[in-house]
Amino acid sequence: MIFIPSPRTMLAVGLIAGAVSLAPQTHAADTTASSACQQTGQNDVIGRLAQREDCLNSKVQNYQKQSQDAQAAREKRIQNLKDKYTNAPANEKAHLQKQIAGEQSKLTNLRDQENQRLQQLKNAPQEQRNRLNALGSKTRGDVSNFLNGGL
Repeated sequence: MIFIPSPRTMLAVGLIAGAVSLAPQTHAADTTASSACQQTGQNDVIGRLAQREDCLNSKVQNYQKQSQDAQAAREKRIQNLKDKYTNAPANEKAHLQKQIAGEQSKLTNLRDQENQRLQQLKNAPQEQRNRLNALGSKTRGDVSNFLNGGL
């Protein structure tokens, strides 16, 4: 006896296959992560998720190092300006004080941006899992509704 699937079953299988094929592409627009990490040939969903999480962790470490270097350079500039200020004539002190204030505000902004970016990078794996879970729930619901006669 040959089993001939009904059109309803075929459509349900198509929906499931479409959802599974779309899941790895949910972050295709995130080019920074794909260009920063090498593909290791892991083709299953779990392997790709683990690879993406490792990639994000390395991005966090690289960003922290770059940010710390930039902050150290800015702090050095501030210290140089303060040294100039102590030996400057009275007519230059106001100008140097303005530069020092500007550099300090840039340093504060740099630190704030670093904190925001690090928080965003650290939350990315959880957000990815949430999106994947939502996609799975939506797909299961769509297939269930279709098989039960609704859509």
